[in-house]
Amino acid sequence: MKTQMNKIAILIAGLLLMLTNSCELADDLVGNATISKITGDWDCEEDSEIFKKSTESNKSAYTVYISPDADNDNGILIDGFYNLGDVGVKATVNGNTITITNQTVEGGYVILSGTGLISGNYNEINWEYRVNIGGSRIDNVTAVYTK
Repeated sequence: MKTQMNKIAILIAGLLLMLTNSCELADDLVGNATISKITGDWDCEEDSEIFKKSTESNKSAYTVYISPDADNDNGILIDGFYNLGDVGVKATVNGNTITITNQTVEGGYVILSGTGLISGNYNEINWEYRVNIGGSRIDNVTAVYTK
């Protein structure tokens, strides 16, 4: 009787473990699901402390393209980031958060850090990031990406 109870307990524990890890298993089988939902063109409206984009405001509008990073299952490349053109800024996606770590890109710009928060319906990303544009000049930027 004890042996049968032990087998049932092990079976139940195994089933609970499988259910707990099912989302991770699904991501392992199909890749990072969030990345597939945010891949594509985005309209960006950016507010820069340094670059006054017009006489009326600091805002600038342009397009970026987000694609999966072939070198990182949880990574993306953002072409057009900071209106730099076809430069792939690397970032990591974890849940609904995108994180950019320190990296130097074409033109000598250093992306110091950045965080993007993805909306629940995947049609908006709210950003805060910092860019060293040379010397000690740091641009603090907020931006909104919309689909």
